[in-house]
Amino acid sequence: MPAARVTNYYQVKYGPLSVSYLPVLDGGGMTFGQQYLDVIRQKLGRVGHAFEYCAGPGFIGFSLLAHGLCERLTLADINPEAVRAARDTVARNGLQDRVAVYESDCLDQIPATEKWDLVVSNPPHFDGDQQEYKDAIRLIDPGWEIHKRFYRDVKKFLKPGASIIFQENAHATRSEDFEQMIRENGLSLVDVFEAGSSQGLSGDRRKNGKGRVLPGLAQGLMKRAMLPVEQALMNSRLERFLKDNDVYRKLSTLPIFTPKQFYFIWSKAQNDA
Repeated sequence: MPAARVTNYYQVKYGPLSVSYLPVLDGGGMTFGQQYLDVIRQKLGRVGHAFEYCAGPGFIGFSLLAHGLCERLTLADINPEAVRAARDTVARNGLQDRVAVYESDCLDQIPATEKWDLVVSNPPHFDGDQQEYKDAIRLIDPGWEIHKRFYRDVKKFLKPGASIIFQENAHATRSEDFEQMIRENGLSLVDVFEAGSSQGLSGDRRKNGKGRVLPGLAQGLMKRAMLPVEQALMNSRLERFLKDNDVYRKLSTLPIFTPKQFYFIWSKAQNDA
């Protein structure tokens, strides 16, 4: 029998919970992903069962749980390293009766018994090819397949009245990239909005979730600029040096780490909208 795998995880505190992670697993959930706290408070309030898609170590989901915004939590990710970290958090905090964690390619390995009141995600934000995906799994969604497969399959897991709220990056996407996926899979678009905004976005502002619209060329340039940075950060020593210190944790709460380019797209099953 092989020896058990031992990993020395770093910890971030959300309320009473200590969340285990490795720097190479953070796709933004520690920083701009924390905008979800205000969004869920303002839009929905406390829910029963929340699911985080493309969860990584579960920064968003565990934060919602820690702050009393959900009673139960399910997490899923394709990366076994992320799944191991999330399961370490469950064990460390004694959450076995409240949290389930699955290693899953999109929703394919999620059992049919799972039923959710809320789905949240900070998914990969840039289109790209398969090689780019392999090089930067946190950044690239090739041909938007990760989004397409989610919207195709999610309805069977939704409770009546359930909401899906995804956080997207206006430097890489426009809401119209996803609106057809939503509608053709029997879901209704409820709203497109920025964190902290009481009003949804409309017209040109919804083309990328905010006032300034980045044309396709600019989005391509943004991806080419960010991809090498993301790949460099996948060097574990470099990423640990940058992220795993008190200075980073303090700075991550500042507005510069939660920039305005992020927007939310909210959908429901059509008979629930």
